[in-house]
Amino acid sequence: MLSNLFAGIFFLSQVVLTTQTTVIKIGHIYYFEAERAVMQMAYEDMKEQNLLPDVYEIQVISRMGCALYNTNLSILHGVKEATDLYFKENARVLFGSPCSEETVVIGQMAATVNWNVPLIGYLASDDALSNKAIYSTVARTGVVSQNFFAQAIKFLVQKNGWKKVAYVGSDIFASTLNRQSVVSELTSAGVAVYQMVIPLSSTWQSVANSKAIVDLKANARVVFVMLNSEMNASVPFMAAAHSLGYTEDPEFVFVIIVSQSTFTSRPWDSNYDGMSYSYLREAYEGAYIIRVTGQDFATVTKFRQKLLASQQYTNPIGNDAYVMPIYDAVVLYLTALNRSWADSRNESLYANGAVMFEYMKNVVYQGFTGKVFINNNGDRIPSYEFVLLPKQVNRAYTVLMSIDATRLNGCDPIAKGNLCYPYNITVTDDYHSVIWPPDHPICGYRHELCDNTLYFILGGTLMAAAIGIAVIFYAVKKRKQRLIYLMPWQVPLDSIKMLSSGTVV
Repeated sequence: MLSNLFAGIFFLSQVVLTTQTTVIKIGHIYYFEAERAVMQMAYEDMKEQNLLPDVYEIQVISRMGCALYNTNLSILHGVKEATDLYFKENARVLFGSPCSEETVVIGQMAATVNWNVPLIGYLASDDALSNKAIYSTVARTGVVSQNFFAQAIKFLVQKNGWKKVAYVGSDIFASTLNRQSVVSELTSAGVAVYQMVIPLSSTWQSVANSKAIVDLKANARVVFVMLNSEMNASVPFMAAAHSLGYTEDPEFVFVIIVSQSTFTSRPWDSNYDGMSYSYLREAYEGAYIIRVTGQDFATVTKFRQKLLASQQYTNPIGNDAYVMPIYDAVVLYLTALNRSWADSRNESLYANGAVMFEYMKNVVYQGFTGKVFINNNGDRIPSYEFVLLPKQVNRAYTVLMSIDATRLNGCDPIAKGNLCYPYNITVTDDYHSVIWPPDHPICGYRHELCDNTLYFILGGTLMAAAIGIAVIFYAVKKRKQRLIYLMPWQVPLDSIKMLSSGTVV
């Protein structure tokens, strides 16, 4: 009887133990309010798809970060909040910060022996985060990778055989990071880069009247432009270039670098500084864009509609593409969590940063915008598109080149690392139909390579001939007048009498 009682107690204790769930406290450092809504939407979707093991529950604790863009916050405020989340809220998984300057600090703390917690980034783009000797627990799903963007631009430049290009950037952080990566990548590939940096606050008039844009024409014809992440930020430069006739010059190629797109991302839709729609439209006609795949108007619209239906939330400032990678970040962590539980049945592994990083790297999964490739460094490999803005453009741009992330079949990342993830470059028929101008004009940037002596001689000869003909014509006319005055039959003036009727006799 006593043995049966102990057996019953043991059975009940087992039932209690197996029905208990582990609460995973996720500390989230955010900047845009939409980030929180997207995280909740992704969590609900994945729970519905049974990606979250039954033994876990998720509790998200959010704190504001990104002090660089919020004057009300102290420097590196997000770092302080991450520290509080770890020590005071007992958060053992971290998401964010979306700002690189905070993530590079939080990532170092997360990788320390004392913490050793997984950190999932979704917007921070600093290349330093790829250094796994320092950031050994950091995985990223952000598509704003300066390193990969620079590689994509290098592929484009090499494909067209250009050996010298220009980069027009601004003094803002996002532009500086991209410019440094692009210049480094192109320089190492033997491509010379002329750099023009202007304040982001510049007007098109100040750019058009500057010595910098004159020097640009004297040094390059292939021009990459990124004043900020959004295409709209390029308006001051493109309007200035158009006013000087650069955009209509067939020697020039303008490529707008777009690392983020919004629902309303089309610069000529707005009335910029009194310019008409048609004028701005002309400034961009025939220009090109290199952008992240999956951030086109149709995809962003689909995302907005889903966010509204799921969370009754509409992003008021339209920065949808900034927050879309959060969805993929949640999927990445829950996929790793599912695999770690299936392999070990150890509920506490969710907080082990070193172990969870192994489950988060070298994976391919379905994200919101398509397949997501995470390489051996735990970094997402974005895909890119090179597109043309044709005349009378609508939102369906003409794709000329696709630079797609891939993973080689049968390739072992443990042995070959990131070599298993080459880019697959595909060009379309529209690309082949374009006659690409050389990076160096035949007569040079200042027309110094062409001998203009013959043209000057011909011009001078024609001008002299024209002047000579005019002089001869004038002399002949004057001589004829003089001969008329010398005629013997001319009537003297004093012999002319006026009659009262007004007739002359």
